[in-house]
Amino acid sequence: MKRLLFIYNPLAGKGMIRNSLSDILEEFSSGGYEVVVHPTTGSMDAARTVEECGDSFDLIVCGGGDGTLDEVVTGMQTGRFSRPIGYIPSGSTNDYASSLRIPKKMRMAARAVMDGSVFSCDIGRMNDNYFVYVAAFGAFVNVSYDTPQDMKNLLGHLAYLVRGAQSLPSLKSYHMHYESLENSGTDDFMLGMITNSNSVGGFEGITGRDVTLNDGVFEVTLIRMPPMLAVEWPGILGALIGGTENKNVITFKTSRLELWFDQPVSWTKDGEYGGDHSHLVIENIPQALPILIPQKEKENLLPLQREGGELNESLKNLSI
Repeated sequence: MKRLLFIYNPLAGKGMIRNSLSDILEEFSSGGYEVVVHPTTGSMDAARTVEECGDSFDLIVCGGGDGTLDEVVTGMQTGRFSRPIGYIPSGSTNDYASSLRIPKKMRMAARAVMDGSVFSCDIGRMNDNYFVYVAAFGAFVNVSYDTPQDMKNLLGHLAYLVRGAQSLPSLKSYHMHYESLENSGTDDFMLGMITNSNSVGGFEGITGRDVTLNDGVFEVTLIRMPPMLAVEWPGILGALIGGTENKNVITFKTSRLELWFDQPVSWTKDGEYGGDHSHLVIENIPQALPILIPQKEKENLLPLQREGGELNESLKNLSI
């Protein structure tokens, strides 16, 4: 009998995965799998479990948020093996699941794992660590890992807006030099994102145009700190959300980016704390994540197309 390792985070999102465990396991059993269930017990437990025993299973499925998926992928990379991965999204935001059009209802997501098709996505290496869809520093990036879990459970996406708005008065700049084959420069930046996703923090469209998850390159977004932030902010927001041009917003695609800072800067990867770094090499690992998605969606995962100037209405009037 085929063997399936199901790793889930019982604290992710609103903890609702507990109420769907029977439905999820029934789908796996009907698919002909012997299922081993492992609820995570703390940070990096999923990564350790996958690294130590994941190679003995035919399929690995994780239930939780993007951080749980990050750990499973990290465990597979450090364990130096490859297996198809299924994903039952049950976190607060689930950016990556949205990009892959994985169903939000957990039983349907489990069924999609059983009936789905493997889609090989790129992942990133960040010095000696790995990330699935985003590595970032600066304004708002601490919101994901700094927001209390009970606030996430109560407010969902709104929690990110609330915490983000609270951080506006304390925005600061980071002096940085960056180099890639496509672009290089030195300046003071308030935000930097290296992404492979159609959304970050629950907001679609802020990662650039023509996003493809398996093209071997990242979308890079760097935002300079303007001398008069209150005046420049609407234009920056318009460029970030609506794709309009702005002198303070730099965007390009690359497979490798090297960055230097004057002092250690805090980073996030896949919505969790990613350490403090003064020097980083970020590289794309092409098609290293074989993830199961609904069969009908595989051919629909085309580049994200956006019309310039279309703003997310919930952010259009946000100002400092």
